[in-house]
Amino acid sequence: MAPVVHLGQRYDSAAVIDSRPELPSTVDLAVVPDGSPGSRVPHAWVDGVSTLDLVASRWAPLVGTAGDRWLTTAAHVGLPAHRISAPWLSDGGALLVRPDAIVAMRAAAPVPDPTQFLTDVLDRVLARPVAVPST
Repeated sequence: MAPVVHLGQRYDSAAVIDSRPELPSTVDLAVVPDGSPGSRVPHAWVDGVSTLDLVASRWAPLVGTAGDRWLTTAAHVGLPAHRISAPWLSDGGALLVRPDAIVAMRAAAPVPDPTQFLTDVLDRVLARPVAVPST
């Protein structure tokens, strides 16, 4: 069996958005880890540093090569984002990686309001209380 299957796990929890806890076939995992929510962030080199090391026990957005708005959004909410080029991340997409290197969220393309989107994602995965409007 492939090492990824032995070492990898997929989580389904409130701290993962749109997880797919079922594992693809062994062949799929052996060839290319896919960075799906609930799985460990795949390795890719970013300026000589592995994506696994970029997380460094903190929340870390990883954005595609055309992810300028994601970079601005991450800075706005105080997260250190990193631009990467990897087969498992679309050019305009983004991943939010948890401090334990598990992918919490994947956005395949830019969203209309990335700051609100990322704030909502963090509220959800961190189970932050949400203000309820009065009636």
